[in-house]
Amino acid sequence: MNLEAEYTLSLYEDLKSIHKSRKSEIILVQNNLDEKFYIKRILKEYTLDVYKVLMGISSKNMPRIYEVFEYKDKLIIIEEFINGYTLQEILEKENELNEDRVIKYMIELCEALEKVHNLTPYIIHRDIKPANIIISNDEVLKLIDFDISRIYKQGENMDTTLLGTKGYASPEQFGFEQTDCRSDIYAIGVMMNVLSTGKHIKEKENEGKLKYIIKKCTKISASERYQNIEELKSDLESVYKNKSKKIIIDKNKEQGKEKVKSKYLIDKIPGFRSGKKLNMVIATLWYLFLIMGLIVSNSPKILLENGCTMLILLTLFLLYTNFLDIKSKLPMIRSDNEVIKIIGYFIYSFIIFMGLGLIAFGN
Repeated sequence: MNLEAEYTLSLYEDLKSIHKSRKSEIILVQNNLDEKFYIKRILKEYTLDVYKVLMGISSKNMPRIYEVFEYKDKLIIIEEFINGYTLQEILEKENELNEDRVIKYMIELCEALEKVHNLTPYIIHRDIKPANIIISNDEVLKLIDFDISRIYKQGENMDTTLLGTKGYASPEQFGFEQTDCRSDIYAIGVMMNVLSTGKHIKEKENEGKLKYIIKKCTKISASERYQNIEELKSDLESVYKNKSKKIIIDKNKEQGKEKVKSKYLIDKIPGFRSGKKLNMVIATLWYLFLIMGLIVSNSPKILLENGCTMLILLTLFLLYTNFLDIKSKLPMIRSDNEVIKIIGYFIYSFIIFMGLGLIAFGN
């Protein structure tokens, strides 16, 4: 740090430590020249390039960054002080938020992320959660805390450091893939559920107008989520403009058209859910095979045995393809623990084999 930087930093007088952890400290400071309040962040682990880029961004939905200093293996950041409450504090007070209010906030969040996701190369926040979003006293959303953000690097297979908040971090943040803009979209989906229901998505799912948007955001496979923040923002705006209707918009990737989510049972049947012709043809052949198994014999005993065999295969098929979201309703299988989940599959498979097998071959 040169003399000029030391002088600039000396102008900010520490007033109060707001938060302190092993990796960082956040301090409320006052500038001795303009007498305004600012936030000083002291980071022990950081990516300097991220904050250098953020200094050049102007957005009403992000705090302005004024100064960035490296000093004794630490990064010191002086940024705009936001007077307001975090969404976490608001949630703790109100338990859950009205859906229209959640949608309004999420549209603003998308506008903040558009600023960083559309850079070349772009920045991924990687820690989107209620505690990292402030609603100012004039009701403007502010996305804060880019401390674990990273710049996307073309060609990398995975992140060098696995970071994020459990429950909000996308699967790829703890796996063997590089995070990208879809990782932030996953966290937004989880947060929308938490804000609108007061519960994590694994405890209670949103059943309102945000239901299918949340489901698309939180797909395990990143390729099945919204592919960019503009797609998500577009659907949120469509729902917000149609406040009186519970509409769901599903993007048709092949034709680029929008269609209303079907409510017919056939679209819930494995093989027909995706709407892809090849999957539907294969599924039709599979179901015909099961039906043929019932009519290959005139013998009542063999017919019963064949029927139970086909029923075993069909039941297992529906279990493993998650028909009507059955996995979320079955103890053990819905567990977050992979070992318990595998044991659950084994137990249910055993029960299906034994139960239907005894009916067919017990006599």
